[in-house]
Amino acid sequence: MTALTVMTTLAADHVDAEERAVTPRTRTAPDVDALTDAVRVRVLARQAELRAQGRDLDLSEVEELADRMLAALPTVHPLDEPLGPFYDTAGLVAWLGISRQALFDRVRRGTVLACRTSDGHLLYPSLQFGRAGQVRPGVQEAVGAFTRRDIDGWTVGTWLTTPTAVFEGHSAVDYLVVHRSSAAAVRWVAQCAVEDAARWAA
Repeated sequence: MTALTVMTTLAADHVDAEERAVTPRTRTAPDVDALTDAVRVRVLARQAELRAQGRDLDLSEVEELADRMLAALPTVHPLDEPLGPFYDTAGLVAWLGISRQALFDRVRRGTVLACRTSDGHLLYPSLQFGRAGQVRPGVQEAVGAFTRRDIDGWTVGTWLTTPTAVFEGHSAVDYLVVHRSSAAAVRWVAQCAVEDAARWAA
């Protein structure tokens, strides 16, 4: 399965390279401009650091570098709302800097939520991850509770994102955000997950 990244989707207007080169910056999304500007600043800074050491910055593999940077962005999928966006396996292992086997082991142990598509591919909801790639407190405990009961990933994802009175009218994920992932909030989400998983598996 070929996964389209968010930035690829924004740029997929089927124009050739020459036409893109003369496209005014005002036609691009502000967030994309901000991202490319930030990357440019960091690349130039790195280049200056290396030159100070008498070294050159090798940018000969531009396409490969661009692909590696895009791998850190979630993929687009028809089921993006409300569970997505998603990472695919290639994108997530690139972002986390781990092997595919290590990722699959985390899925098996219930420390990462994965949803299997009808054609057998795994997708990983981005909502479960913090900025550094760690699985958010409370989410990890809930995923583990359901995984131990062999509850499928789509069901777990629905549980995490469906508002309910149990979580003060919020979804489990939003409840954790509202309460800043406090110890009490994490315990409550984990307890509810354990109870629901046991009931569903009975």
